Amino acid sequence: MTNQRSPLVSVVFTSYNHIEYLKQALDSLINQTYNNIELIIVDDCSTDDSQSVLKEYEYLPYVNLKLNKINSGSYVKASNYGASFASGDYILFAQCDDYAHPYQITKLVAMATLNSEAAVVYSRSNLVDKNGLFISDDFSIRQKNFRETCKDNCLISKKSMFEFLTVSCVIPNLSAALIKKSVYEQVGGLSEKYLVVADWEFWMKISELHAFYYISETLNNFRQHDTTIRSKTKIDRQLMEIFYMFTNHIQRNSSSWQIKKSLLTGFGNIWFTYFIEAPYAVSLSFVAILTKTTRKNKLMPYFLLRGVFNKIKAVIKN
Repeated sequence: MTNQRSPLVSVVFTSYNHIEYLKQALDSLINQTYNNIELIIVDDCSTDDSQSVLKEYEYLPYVNLKLNKINSGSYVKASNYGASFASGDYILFAQCDDYAHPYQITKLVAMATLNSEAAVVYSRSNLVDKNGLFISDDFSIRQKNFRETCKDNCLISKKSMFEFLTVSCVIPNLSAALIKKSVYEQVGGLSEKYLVVADWEFWMKISELHAFYYISETLNNFRQHDTTIRSKTKIDRQLMEIFYMFTNHIQRNSSSWQIKKSLLTGFGNIWFTYFIEAPYAVSLSFVAILTKTTRKNKLMPYFLLRGVFNKIKAVIKN
């Protein structure tokens, strides 16, 4: 699997207690049409028999298998650990419950080569259930301005990408994205301060510096099930991580009032989106979240209301 004429892609595959998905996920990577990859497999001390399955792939010359004896505590730490062994021009983080189309890496690399100004090239993803049955695609649930901008392949300016990210994580799974290794290193990798939104924060940091490229074709499958990080994490923690992510961006960049307003209104929009999805759970956490966020910014009640209003307008327009 070596070809000096094409860039080397380091695929960092993280595994933890999903033995039922491992073969489909790994086979989708070793059967890629792209022929210059290294596959770095990190098992984060699974308690099922995942490591036995992973050892079946160790014979492949381009596989580097790392079996942790102690659980690192998060997929973020495991991902950064795997990336520390990457020697490629690009990194692709593959999740053990997702699986790729055979030509995913070929198409991602082709667009990255043609659009060198883009730090990240990513594609549309199918949303599939625990059995791999199609549910929807991630494009159909995006906000209207994203769907209008990205209905076809396109370069997304850093300004536009930042604006999209203030409303939702428009790259919902790491498995869909090819990242320049130099850029991964430039922004310091995935932040280990976060459990749920580390990938979202990673894209936001990159959008401060670089453009992205979007492929409108579906190239991978993003599995939805009851044991994902998000489904296992309480809603109040998820929302507070989003709030801290946005406020950290403001502090990091000494942001203008306009950007502060955009981000904090975006948080209000996201809070109301969560409320629509899970009204009871969000209602239970509302007072605690309002209290914590208001301590950081006394105008948060205003921004929450503004975000709710913007979300309602967006729903009507859609």
